[in-house]
Amino acid sequence: MTRRFDIVENPNRGGRSLYPFLLVLQHDRVTAIQSVVVAPLVRAPTTVAPSRLHPVIEHNGERYVILTEDLGSVPRNNLTHVVGSAEALEYEITAALDMLFTGI
Repeated sequence: MTRRFDIVENPNRGGRSLYPFLLVLQHDRVTAIQSVVVAPLVRAPTTVAPSRLHPVIEHNGERYVILTEDLGSVPRNNLTHVVGSAEALEYEITAALDMLFTGI
């Protein structure tokens, strides 16, 4: 089972070259639905500059930007390969989602 802030390998093999990983944003207590809300991670630097809306995650010595505006839903059973955690960046990730949804 995935947990909030887990970094998972993108289950879509065709999309892995652009979005190698997904960040689980949905709290792990929300189990009544069969999908999980995620945000894609792209290698930094990209055309998207790191900012409050686009926090940077370091994983295995590489930097990735969270594309908060590209949220999606993935079937829970497709998220099978957890490769890390961004729990240490909880504040920055939550602030990015607050900016996206409330403008604050």
